[in-house]
Amino acid sequence: MAGDRILLADDDLQLLHTLKEFLAGQGCDVTTVVTGQGAMDAFQNQEFALALVDLMLPDYSGLDLLSHIKAHAPDTEVIIFTGHGGLKSAVQALRLGAYDYLLKSDLRLAELKTLVARALERRRLARENRELTENISKAREELTQRRTRELGQVRQIAETLAGPLTWDQLIRGLVNLIWDSLSLELLGLELRGKEKELPLDAYRRHPDIPDADYQTFQELLKDQLPDKASAPPRDTPLPAMLWEKVRVGNVTLAAGAGRRGPFTPEEAELFEIFILQGEAGIKNLVLFDRVMGMAIRDALTGLYNYGYFKEALYYEVQKSRRYDAPLSLLFLDIDNFKLINDTLGHLQGDHIMRKVAAILKKGVRQADLLCRYGGDEFVVLLSQTPPDQALVLAERLRRLIAQSPLIPPEQGLKATVSVGVSGLEPGMNPEDLIKAADEAHYRAKQAGKNRVLGTPPVQLSEKSDTKTREPQPRLH
Repeated sequence: MAGDRILLADDDLQLLHTLKEFLAGQGCDVTTVVTGQGAMDAFQNQEFALALVDLMLPDYSGLDLLSHIKAHAPDTEVIIFTGHGGLKSAVQALRLGAYDYLLKSDLRLAELKTLVARALERRRLARENRELTENISKAREELTQRRTRELGQVRQIAETLAGPLTWDQLIRGLVNLIWDSLSLELLGLELRGKEKELPLDAYRRHPDIPDADYQTFQELLKDQLPDKASAPPRDTPLPAMLWEKVRVGNVTLAAGAGRRGPFTPEEAELFEIFILQGEAGIKNLVLFDRVMGMAIRDALTGLYNYGYFKEALYYEVQKSRRYDAPLSLLFLDIDNFKLINDTLGHLQGDHIMRKVAAILKKGVRQADLLCRYGGDEFVVLLSQTPPDQALVLAERLRRLIAQSPLIPPEQGLKATVSVGVSGLEPGMNPEDLIKAADEAHYRAKQAGKNRVLGTPPVQLSEKSDTKTREPQPRLH
């Protein structure tokens, strides 16, 4: 109540003086007028918290003045005074927005004090409620704008990471998106795993960051990789730091960001969202690698399959022609494999197949391409290898398998292989190379099995598009 500005409008000078003295004694700033026009002029020059208005003024009625006040100063509370009672005028005053309607004959200063205090309190609450509503509306609008911006950033991340990326594209694309979206002075991502393209890292820093602080940041981030620290590192290069780490299978992504000013909760949440999107990108890459592996790998042996071999064969033949480099092919299968299956059962036959594949894989070079051709047949594509050296390798593989106890002796069977070797000759196409090795392999079978035979130069057919057979298991 103290300090509130109040307007008194009444042509009763004695009442006007009494009310002014009383309200001023309560600490109010009181202005008095004796006409409606005077009241209107007063409202043009200043704002009033409360107006006490006589119902009958010399020039205007109190109801007209009330309407004017509510139209031009809606926050002002109004109390109507009258010298005589009238229900109709009282109801009309309240409908026009008056806080209360009082008879001068019943006026008591203590009651007036209470009434004025309540009117001023209602005005204060109404203003606070409006400000609160405006603040809520503004905050809601700001939140909507921020969420729209954040969703746009998340959508951009998702679109960037949704395509078929490499590991390098994933980590560099993610670090660029974070750097562009958050105000940072240091940012780093470390990606570790057993994939052949890993490890990888990507860093960004503000030009003002000293080399020593940058190096400290890199070391701290690398320390986050094995197991995330229970608490953030103490000696950080910048006062405000964010740390996140996710793991997908054997792939780990550690992320760190820093700046001099503190991070808001929204910024910390957005940083976490970025890393979670990175986790989704890692899952996609792992799944993509797995699917690709299923597409090109044989399910039983884990070796490359026939489809992958055919593509690689055409590529290696072209490369051999371009660089005039030797190229050889081994074609082999397990001797008497039908008898082994019939005697020991197909489950045992599959077990022997896997063991033979493991021996072959261990016996060839890393640069050689070992594939399951079909049934119990395997091929080995040897780049940069002439036929005479291919024969030496074939013999070593044959001996390794023959000397391995793939079948218990009491079963009365022995697992061996027959191998045919061919070399790429002038005028040969990929199918001719397979056909030559297959024919040499067939002759090794005919000659008694468990042996290696090469092939003489192949008599090429007149048609250049001679096709070899599709892989079919033989009954040996």
